[in-house]
Amino acid sequence: YITPERTANAIMQQSGFNGYYLIVEGKKDVKLYGKFVNQKEVRIKPAFGSEKVKKVIEILDKRGFEKRVGIIDSDFKRILNIKENIGGLFITDDHDIEVMIIKTKALEHVLNIYCSASKINEFEKEKGTRIRDTILGLGKEIGYLKLANKVYDLGLVFKPLNPEGNHIKYTKFTCDKTFKFLGEELLIEAAINYSRNKSDSIKGKSEIENKLKEVGEKELDLMQLVNGHDLAHFLYILMKKILRSKNKMLNDFTCIEDSLILAYDFSQFKKTDLFAEIVDWSKSKKIKFFEE
Repeated sequence: YITPERTANAIMQQSGFNGYYLIVEGKKDVKLYGKFVNQKEVRIKPAFGSEKVKKVIEILDKRGFEKRVGIIDSDFKRILNIKENIGGLFITDDHDIEVMIIKTKALEHVLNIYCSASKINEFEKEKGTRIRDTILGLGKEIGYLKLANKVYDLGLVFKPLNPEGNHIKYTKFTCDKTFKFLGEELLIEAAINYSRNKSDSIKGKSEIENKLKEVGEKELDLMQLVNGHDLAHFLYILMKKILRSKNKMLNDFTCIEDSLILAYDFSQFKKTDLFAEIVDWSKSKKIKFFEE
């Protein structure tokens, strides 16, 4: 509920700091990038959404405030060839920060924190594939539906209207015993049921099925398609229901997202295009943006 105007005002009213403000989408981004930035030169401010990040930058620019930089998730921008033409605005290499983290060894670190090595090995041996590939496969299924919803405006909603709201029930289309995808029909039904009372323009089931089929025939970059929040939900089902984690810290999917951020170190971040692009930009501004 915090408006871009309010965020921009808060930035401009800060006294005693002459460095740059990094504007990001949310609190998880603050936690992640806060590990890496040079806090003597950079302060981080969440705007609560990618469009709000861009709006905050627009407001600051109009007011002549130049010491701002933004980072937003790629989402489907690369798949849909959407360009962001705002100077000092950067996007993640992959769909979002969670995907950026999950493709690194940080995932294995988190799995080892919450689950026994024997159960992890047993699961992977039975599946004949690594856990990373398994959750990416599940993320691909709902990723295609989210993309179809974006492209064809199907009226589906996939997240709560407020942060405290209930999330879509992933076990409606993912078996919590075998960890297998239960099919597109149950996925669509779960999405439609979740969207009721949140959207007044839900398309018919047959139209959604047709558009999903159409989008699903395209070969797409998996790391641009899957959504990190979905992957965290799948990991929670896997750890809690199948690998039977007894770790008391494993309360919900947000614990997994926080753990992934903790496990992701600077050496991994330095390998990203995002890091390289910001370093190039910061050299032109003559600032030390990241800690070494």
